[in-house]
Amino acid sequence: MKKIKHLFLLSALTLLSITTLFGQEKLTYSEVVQTDSISQNELYNRAKLWFATTYNSANDVLQMDNKEEGQLIGKAILKYNPNVLSGSEQTKGNINYTIKIFVKNGRYKYEITDFIHDPYGNQYGKYSMGVITTSEECPNPKPMAKGWSDKVWKDIKSQIETNMNSLIPSMKQGMKKKTETKKSDW
Repeated sequence: MKKIKHLFLLSALTLLSITTLFGQEKLTYSEVVQTDSISQNELYNRAKLWFATTYNSANDVLQMDNKEEGQLIGKAILKYNPNVLSGSEQTKGNINYTIKIFVKNGRYKYEITDFIHDPYGNQYGKYSMGVITTSEECPNPKPMAKGWSDKVWKDIKSQIETNMNSLIPSMKQGMKKKTETKKSDW
């Protein structure tokens, strides 16, 4: 059992060093946003409301919800429908990702990362691009099809970027909306 643990650790370290060696850092969107003296509690409530209104089921998305620490972490999915025509049915599927929001008094930080291509496949099999990195070229091209793999890779990254270009502004807008209300006699 000890040998298996050591082998796994060695494999993980090797993969990490190869990833760093070739400049393949995970694709990540992250920013710290300053807010004018808004409390951690209010920012937390805004983030939680945003999760609930953005995703069909915030309870399914949220993996960690810690109000005291000001942390919300979720796992989400965006659909990947390839624009590359030839042979792309093997790549159609989901792109899973992690979204984190951390809040403190007067600021919050979001981090969207761990994009992983998870295809449905078809009768000819499925072809996963795996972890999406900052690399311009597909790091694990299909044998004998590097040009095609690079086209699919760029298409996946383009669709992620398009999705993030609407998701991030939506989150920022949601973080501006007040949730604390005064009690009223209605």
